[in-house]
Amino acid sequence: MTFNKISAPSVREIFVRQIENKILSGELKPGDKLPPARELCTIMGVSLTVVNAGISELASKGFVEVKPRHGTYVADYIANGNTETFFSIIRYNGGKINAHEFRSFTESRVALDALIVELVIKRASDEEIAQLGEILDEVKKPHGLHETCTLITDFYHKMYIISQNSFCALLYNSTIQPQKGMYEMFIEKNGIQVVIDNMETVYKCLVERDIENARRYASSGQMSAIEGPYSVI
Repeated sequence: MTFNKISAPSVREIFVRQIENKILSGELKPGDKLPPARELCTIMGVSLTVVNAGISELASKGFVEVKPRHGTYVADYIANGNTETFFSIIRYNGGKINAHEFRSFTESRVALDALIVELVIKRASDEEIAQLGEILDEVKKPHGLHETCTLITDFYHKMYIISQNSFCALLYNSTIQPQKGMYEMFIEKNGIQVVIDNMETVYKCLVERDIENARRYASSGQMSAIEGPYSVI
């Protein structure tokens, strides 16, 4: 029997999440001005250090904008945010990806995966592509849902790495956790075989250096999650 280590969030994390929640719920709207830092200290019972660090984190995620000599204002997090903002939205939704975020994420993968498979065909060695086949063989073996989804994301992460596009590889790596959750949602509704069939088809195209069909099946595999009979939204 194993147990996971329990860790409590820091005061700064609690401060940040409370402000994030008010923004994501709509209680605080873009353009609203937050109370001055010292007033927030009194209201929330935290130190000035916590407030300043928390505001800095919120600004880095695009939730607020600090205007020198004017104050701190709620910002448009969609226009100013980043992947960390996306994770905050998921956390606000209780760890679940809602339909809007699922569609947004998948539409991005449709475009990116088409590019990545083309780059793999042009740049990766036969040995590197064969490593994808080894991961795919593992995906086909019986595993629990979580482990299966980990292997699926391993396959695509490797594909992004061997494309030799460092930006896309780092971007994929930064979003692995929500992608695992999305694959779990898809497999719970449609079963694993649909995913395996598409992965096998894409892999065959990579081995055969067939750019046209690789792009087509890579895109359609992602698109099936949001359109057609396999859609989960």
